[in-house]
Amino acid sequence: MPARLPKIPRLTLFSGPNCSLCDAWMKIAKAELAKVKDLYHFDLQVINIQDRGQETWKRRYVYWIPVLHLDGEEIARGRWDASNVLTALRQRDPGLNSENSSK
Repeated sequence: MPARLPKIPRLTLFSGPNCSLCDAWMKIAKAELAKVKDLYHFDLQVINIQDRGQETWKRRYVYWIPVLHLDGEEIARGRWDASNVLTALRQRDPGLNSENSSK
């Protein structure tokens, strides 16, 4: 039986426009994700909660962005940093460490 390839973590970052505080936090969030990307490979999707079709996310997160999901599960909202993301990645895959992850 062939070895299974590890599933690449999927992060979803929920954002919104026209909010100076939100814009400032989004810059911080993206900088924190860049720190994580230096250590671990992941796919990132950014969703603007103001876009058509995102009404559910808008109702849920309008006061909390930036919000971050890992493989569909919320892991952080509001203020968070790279350590929150790294903790969630390590909980998802306890064998995960920076030495054996691919960039």
